[in-house]
Amino acid sequence: MHYVFNMPAPYPLLSPPKVLGVPGGILMVIGTMWLMKLKIAADRHLGAERAWTGEMAFILLLFLVAVTGLLLYVLGNTAAMPAMLAIHLGSVLSFLLLTPYTKMAHGFYRLAALIRDAQRKDIS
Repeated sequence: MHYVFNMPAPYPLLSPPKVLGVPGGILMVIGTMWLMKLKIAADRHLGAERAWTGEMAFILLLFLVAVTGLLLYVLGNTAAMPAMLAIHLGSVLSFLLLTPYTKMAHGFYRLAALIRDAQRKDIS
């Protein structure tokens, strides 16, 4: 945003990062808490029991990404902001590095399959 659109941080309240990020972060927090509740209530024997803890850890990591992102907005120009930024960026990096080794990678493969299928239909 800084270099491409000449929008240096901190962003104003009605800027795209805030208008999209704050509601998105709130919905991510609600969604991950709901998913954790459903996962705890579900029968562990229906899926791979050994994968349960890894799946729950991944959901918690996504929750951490959302909460720390919202805390960055709340903390703004306080003294705690640099530490929170480090925690947030670390959780985002962890999320991005772990995603290919989880069920979340399915989204990329599904997108690639849909694109390939559309290409095949155009050829025929």
